[in-house]
Amino acid sequence: TGVNLGERPFRVWTDGEEEWTADTLVIATGSSAKYLGLPDEQRYLGMGVSTCATCDGFFYRHKVVAVVGGGDTACEEAAYLATLASKVYMIVRKPFLRASQIMQERVMRAPNIDILFENTPTGLYGEDKLQGLHLTYRAGKEDEKLHDLDIDGLFLAIGHHPNSGLFAQWLPTDEAGYIKTTDGTPCTDIQGVYAAGDVADPRYRQAIIAAGSGAKAAMEAEKYLKQNPDSRRQ
Repeated sequence: TGVNLGERPFRVWTDGEEEWTADTLVIATGSSAKYLGLPDEQRYLGMGVSTCATCDGFFYRHKVVAVVGGGDTACEEAAYLATLASKVYMIVRKPFLRASQIMQERVMRAPNIDILFENTPTGLYGEDKLQGLHLTYRAGKEDEKLHDLDIDGLFLAIGHHPNSGLFAQWLPTDEAGYIKTTDGTPCTDIQGVYAAGDVADPRYRQAIIAAGSGAKAAMEAEKYLKQNPDSRRQ
């Protein structure tokens, strides 16, 4: 719930307001997917709603899925799902894609991807699992139209936000809030403090990569303690 990286040993406070001190600190708080904020969205999580195509795409082989989003991440996930699912719909709120030209071309070339521009998700439906999506076409316009889309799976690709708020006072972050590290290492601007996994990785967001960066952070922490024996308390 709180940290103090301005003095040594570092201080960390947990939920119960218990205080911990440390000579080195590895930050591995991850990132959280952004949700649409729809009713029942959390209810269908794991039962048709997913935030990771590479994690869950296999379960939708030969099925119909939709991807919400219009940026590079959404296009990348749609292109990946197109290799598994029989049909992929991209739900895009704007009348255009925000993705780079090369990613737009990838989804445009895929024969089983349909892009539904100017559509806004407004609800989900299904009995024991997700069965479809309520959509509003051109919301707020004179030709606004409500319609439903039957799907087996919904993938949210509208971004992530890193869980770095506790550390923003002490460590530099990029515009999106990801903790900056140096030269491809988990090292931060404060000696003895390391950032590993999704809290410092805006690109890959995969468990195996996060685990690898965690191992690197542990090695760096051990190296720091060996090189700075005075920092270790008896």
